Amino acid sequence: MSVQLHPLHWLALFGLVITLVLMVGAVRCRGATVKILLVMLGIASATPAVLVVLVSYPSWIDPRFRVYRDFYEAISPGMSRAEVKDLLAKQYPEGGARSRPIIFLEDESSLNFFMHPEAGHTEPNCEAILLKLDNDHVAKKTYSPD
Repeated sequence: MSVQLHPLHWLALFGLVITLVLMVGAVRCRGATVKILLVMLGIASATPAVLVVLVSYPSWIDPRFRVYRDFYEAISPGMSRAEVKDLLAKQYPEGGARSRPIIFLEDESSLNFFMHPEAGHTEPNCEAILLKLDNDHVAKKTYSPD
């Protein structure tokens, strides 16, 4: 099994290694000025890792993604089209805090949702849940990130 990381993930990992080295150096050195400098450099070198995590896992900080992901997780193979729509109404009640996803394709073999950007946001605009239906029941589900 091979793991391929995006170059930004490598940059973040490298930043964490540098942070660890700098923090160990800060603990081991004697001068207060050098300790402060090493800690500040360590914090600065951890910044790429924090940014990569925030971009890679938006559901950790943005409830819009969390609710949408929960909707996806609640859909299970074998559910009927009506059950999926009832689940949508339950997860996104009328007048609720989150805007309901848009059904962008519905036919006999598929039911697809786009995450609706909420007021004041232009993103996400392509976060999608793609359901393949067989005999009006969910046969396969796919989550397509923005």
